[in-house]
Amino acid sequence: MADSRLIMKNTMYMAMRMLLSMGVALYASRVVLEQLGVTDYGIYSVVAGLALTMNFFTSALSSAMQRYMSVEIATGRFGGMQHVFAASWGCVFMLAAAFLVVAESGGLWFLNTTLSIPESRIGDAHIVYQLALVISLIEMMRVPYDSLVIAHERMSFYAYNSILEVCLKLLMALMLSIVPGTKLLVYMVLLILVALTINGSYILFCHKRFPGLHFSLRTTRSRMSEISKFAGWNVLTSLSDIGYQQGTAMILNVFHGVTLNATLGITNQVKFAVTAFTRSVQSAANPQIIKSFAAGNHAEFSTLFQRISRVSFFLIMLVAVPVMINTPYLLNLWLPVTPPDVVTFVRLMAVFCMIDSLTGPLWVSMQATGKIKRYQIVISVLWLLCIPLTYLVFALGMPAYSMVLVLIGIDSVLIGVRILFTRHYCGIRVRTYLGGILLRILGVSIGAILLCGWVLVVDLSPLGLLFTSTAVWCIATALMVYTVGLTDSERKAIRAKIRRWRGISE
Repeated sequence: MADSRLIMKNTMYMAMRMLLSMGVALYASRVVLEQLGVTDYGIYSVVAGLALTMNFFTSALSSAMQRYMSVEIATGRFGGMQHVFAASWGCVFMLAAAFLVVAESGGLWFLNTTLSIPESRIGDAHIVYQLALVISLIEMMRVPYDSLVIAHERMSFYAYNSILEVCLKLLMALMLSIVPGTKLLVYMVLLILVALTINGSYILFCHKRFPGLHFSLRTTRSRMSEISKFAGWNVLTSLSDIGYQQGTAMILNVFHGVTLNATLGITNQVKFAVTAFTRSVQSAANPQIIKSFAAGNHAEFSTLFQRISRVSFFLIMLVAVPVMINTPYLLNLWLPVTPPDVVTFVRLMAVFCMIDSLTGPLWVSMQATGKIKRYQIVISVLWLLCIPLTYLVFALGMPAYSMVLVLIGIDSVLIGVRILFTRHYCGIRVRTYLGGILLRILGVSIGAILLCGWVLVVDLSPLGLLFTSTAVWCIATALMVYTVGLTDSERKAIRAKIRRWRGISE
């Protein structure tokens, strides 16, 4: 049975992680931009981004590990956990070897022949690329431990460690003002030290909390094959993620130069901040979604799936709309230099984030089934359409922000495709999804906009508009979520919780 209290507690840990990490990360990016300058920051964004595409592969592998570890916990076969852990290490080493071959051949070729890098900085770009590969490999060695922590729902450690990581990265950014040498290269070396420190903390924690598990490559061939195939299909989706993130960034660089890559880098920072609320809720709930499905509790699985889908959208809408209203003022507060077209990029990316928030529960539900081959192929092919479509709109002379419009269009289509897959494999009816999720979301969105639309026509200072619009939007959204966005049982649970709190306080 899904533990609502555990989900709530873990959500609070993840929200705390998000708030602190977001604030520190946004300030750190300001410091890095100020220290490196627009050109070097653009080089860091595009070149390090090319090397850090390995993070997409590690994400795919982590999802596979978390899925099998959660299933082992749900079915009570803890004896199989060591086999999963050992098989995970085998997958890590195989993927790392394959990635290095591709990165040192195709990646370098792309860097040398396609990217628009100032000739005087091409040597530094090569060094940044190699150092970014080192960071990726270090972080990949963390994946089995990270998956173990999340599968066991130890979100407190995960939250504290994430906060430590962003604080260390901020410290490294601040050190750029006092260290000698080329700042871009020094920053990459400092990031390597941060990655090693975080890896060490994971190893120590897991060895203490899970003493029955240890590093080993000894496992059954069938388990190794099963996890490898599952991870392999996840890698396919990761390749498509590279297509719409790094691939479109490269095309942007080819048509508009390194300055617009700085714009995209800032936009992605805002994207991270806006989506952090959703990731907090989904990360806390994902293990229980998988466990409820693995245990055969379909009613519980369906209820949790619908609830997390709605809450994810409401939380991201709560943040995204004030950001869209106050984008120019927020960017001026945050950045010492504002890259071109960044206001339009940020506003469109906020729309993308709201739509994309619905994909998380759909995706993890398919992961829970273990039957992901067809799903991953279809989703990956559709995402890869971002590359030719982005190239096409740029070739036709459309503005740089058109790449985000391409993302929005494809992501909208993918929502429908994912719904069809979950209907077939997870038993989630389309009518249930439309009535239980989409109609409630639409009602809340329209109602909240109507309630607070008057703020936009009032003559206020930028600071006054920021505080007024945020306060009014939060109140309007909370009111509409309670009256329209929640089910009767959820409203009753909230009223019961309030009565208990009042009873305790009295």
